[in-house]
Amino acid sequence: MAVTRTILPRKGLIQSQHGLTQYESDQDANWALLDANIAFVSDLQFGDLGMNGVVSGFALSVSATLTPVLGVGVLYAQGLRHGPATPPALAASPPSTTSYLFYNSVSGFYYQTSPVGATAGDALIGKITTSASAVTAVVNATRIFGSVSASGTASGNFTVPHLLGRKPVGAIIQMTSSGSIWFQAATPWDATSLYLAASGAGTTALVEVW
Repeated sequence: MAVTRTILPRKGLIQSQHGLTQYESDQDANWALLDANIAFVSDLQFGDLGMNGVVSGFALSVSATLTPVLGVGVLYAQGLRHGPATPPALAASPPSTTSYLFYNSVSGFYYQTSPVGATAGDALIGKITTSASAVTAVVNATRIFGSVSASGTASGNFTVPHLLGRKPVGAIIQMTSSGSIWFQAATPWDATSLYLAASGAGTTALVEVW
């Protein structure tokens, strides 16, 4: 006889089989409570903390047409994991301009003139530059737990785009030269950029962002 299992929607828990103990309603209530409230690490990172973006893959490439080449990968948008087994099919990007490719868990991939998503929780895939008929240059988005290169050309303040597609949850500076680079006190970062200061020319660092 075939066994029919009830798989709960949020975490995939399987309810215990009915007809064994006569306490089915209590069992169902307990399983529903667990399914609604059990916490995974991904809930905190990609849901509660809003760490949307690309985890791995989804590498962009130039193209002889206005449709960029995009590989498979794993990302989080609106707290939900998206990891297709085959390369996604994209619409053509706008001609003769620079645009940004995003992913929304409901509507899918779309292009945006700003490096910030149209909806909270959208994942930035990368930056695309086009001619009238082709994709001529691409820059992949900074990964979740990725790094951004920073270089001071003189002493004082400077700004570096971080390409996360959202305001970072946090960031750490790791020096790769002598001298110092630090965050500006008034605004260390926002949805598009890192605001830094350098002790002098030739100072370099990697800024870890997430």
